[in-house]
Amino acid sequence: MFLPKGRAVLFNSSAFLFFFLPLFVLCAKLAATGGPRGSCLVFLLFSVIFYASWDPQALFLLLATIGVNYAFGCAFCRPEGFGSFSRRTLLFLALVVNLLPLLYFKYAAFFMDNIELLFGISLNYHAPSLPPGISFYTFIQIAWLVSVFRKQIMPVSLERHAVFSSFFPYILSGPIVRYDEIAPKLDRLGSPNASGLALGLSLFSLGLAKKVLLADSLAVSANAVFAAAEKAWPLTGAEAWLGSLAYSFQLYFDFSGYTDMAIGLGLLVGLQLPENFISPYKSTGIVDFWRRWHITLGLWLRDFLYIPLGGNRHGKLKQYRNLFLTMLIGGAWHGAGWTFIIWGAAHGLMLCINHFFRAQIKGRSWAVLFERLPVRIAFIALTFFCLNFTWVVFRAQSLEGALRIYWAMFAAPLAASGEAGGLVGFFPHHYFQNWVDFALLLLSALIVWGLPCSHEMTSRRLDAPCWLRFSLTRAWAISLSLLTVVTLLFLTRKSAFLYFQF
Repeated sequence: MFLPKGRAVLFNSSAFLFFFLPLFVLCAKLAATGGPRGSCLVFLLFSVIFYASWDPQALFLLLATIGVNYAFGCAFCRPEGFGSFSRRTLLFLALVVNLLPLLYFKYAAFFMDNIELLFGISLNYHAPSLPPGISFYTFIQIAWLVSVFRKQIMPVSLERHAVFSSFFPYILSGPIVRYDEIAPKLDRLGSPNASGLALGLSLFSLGLAKKVLLADSLAVSANAVFAAAEKAWPLTGAEAWLGSLAYSFQLYFDFSGYTDMAIGLGLLVGLQLPENFISPYKSTGIVDFWRRWHITLGLWLRDFLYIPLGGNRHGKLKQYRNLFLTMLIGGAWHGAGWTFIIWGAAHGLMLCINHFFRAQIKGRSWAVLFERLPVRIAFIALTFFCLNFTWVVFRAQSLEGALRIYWAMFAAPLAASGEAGGLVGFFPHHYFQNWVDFALLLLSALIVWGLPCSHEMTSRRLDAPCWLRFSLTRAWAISLSLLTVVTLLFLTRKSAFLYFQF
């Protein structure tokens, strides 16, 4: 698992909150007086510093990737071609150049481990450390190259490409931005106005609270249960179920918190980043889930894997094959291990089933029944059950650990046998320390299903209650200030966001 080095600048660290962030916003505001180019240079400078704090050596790989891809992009645009290479050959070479580092750093150890297991040999292979954000910036570069190849965009300058490719709010964990989305906004950069600063700071504060107060607190119980499974320690059914739920909510608030903070950082300097998270646990099916969870990844997989594989153009069977293969690759993108591959395969299978079901009810007179509230609630519950079930293998460090959790969930007694009664009987092994752990799970459920997400509050959606719609009022200012103060008081644990490891 990828962990930050000691000097890494985390969004939820004191160094970032009290030094890096204020200095960045100040420099960006001063540079904005010189026009968009001045702002872009500040973005690039601070992005290089931020990335170097994580891994100075990996910075050279990032910069080399940016430079090489820009050269490929320029070669695509040469009317006289590039020697004896056709444009398609150049694109193939460019994709290979981008994927080889990802395959080496992320998957070489996995391949070596399986070779050792298959042939019963010892290769003594030492895995290289994973460069921060390589999965994300590789996908960003591939999307840019394909867009240039298709003549949808044109390379402007190496400086512009470097800014777009390395901007620190999304370089480590998304959103996976597209150049055609960001370039017009970079051209219009100016000094951020008061409303943009207020909204950006509000989103950043909400995201920080989700990470520190909820995700990191839920992690204590989730880590205890999953660590017990890896060590083959005893688990009751109740402990396994609540451990899986703790991780499902932890991942939700961790990723939601990062998304809020990344978008908030962009707004603080006048740059609107794409939305990446819209109440995914309110989904009525797996198809709906992938339109709400890690939205930019889902769109990337659709545009650069699913559609090139044939999409839905050649009949239902091939559509289901393409869906399955896309999610299988999507699972492998998350990590080099059989647990991620199985997770991707499970989501591919669920997508196929969901698409088949939707095709069967489409156009039927009784399809309106599925829009009624009780039925929608039932589908939301079923979808969350499937998600929680698959998050187990996603989180587990090994297949054996995942199987132990599943066995405890479905085959082990709900409570331990013996004289202990009450809650002690259900949770005898102290993976859940006190009532706070249970209160956190209840609070998480209330927030997830009872409140709108940050995007819904700030985009003034009609289904968000009036009192929960963001506005520049004293009540909102006081509420967010109090929330931020409480969050800072709990800012003692230095933990990276979960998606940083991918």
